[in-house]
Amino acid sequence: MINKQAHDWLPQELQNAINTFIEQFNIMEEYDLDHVPSEYLTNLFKTMSKYPQYNNVLMDLLELVKKDKGL
Repeated sequence: MINKQAHDWLPQELQNAINTFIEQFNIMEEYDLDHVPSEYLTNLFKTMSKYPQYNNVLMDLLELVKKDKGL
C-alpha cells in the first residue's frame, strides 16, 4: 500500500490526479487486481501534460509504461 499524497505546492488539478491514481493503485493491491484501470493513468498523463514544468517526469512515466507493456 502506498501511504503518500501529492505535495500541496503542486497545482490542485495535478494533486487530484496524482492522489486519485495512488488511491486506485491501493485498491488494485487490496483486491489483488492485475492493473489500475487505464482511465486513471490516462487522466494522470493528460493532467501532467498541461504543466510543461513536469514534462521530464511525464516522459519518465511514459517510458516506464512502455517498458511494462513491452512497447
